[in-house]
Amino acid sequence: MTAQNTTGTLVGARDPHELGRLLAAANTHPFCTGRFGRGVLEALRWALGHQVTAPITAIPLNGVLRSARLWDEVDAARTELLGHGGRTVELDYARGVYEALAWVCGHREHPPQTPGR
Repeated sequence: MTAQNTTGTLVGARDPHELGRLLAAANTHPFCTGRFGRGVLEALRWALGHQVTAPITAIPLNGVLRSARLWDEVDAARTELLGHGGRTVELDYARGVYEALAWVCGHREHPPQTPGR
């Protein structure tokens, strides 16, 4: 069973309803068909508690997702993008995870969009 955010408290710097709207948009064709879109989807599902395993580190979520854990996953995605220590996931997937979680944490003003838009 996954831990879902149903309390209405912020996830990172965002309202969970805002994340839910982006998740619904990202779960449409053609957004979700590419590696970037899949990275965005996995990041949002994890941030909302719809999946237990983190998208980059694959560390299981035990209990409530804390801000520090979100930032750890942003850093892991950034490390993948920079190629430090080799890559464990596809580059476009890592970029989707990074852009989604950086937005969730308030590091980016705008949510990720379909590439080419």
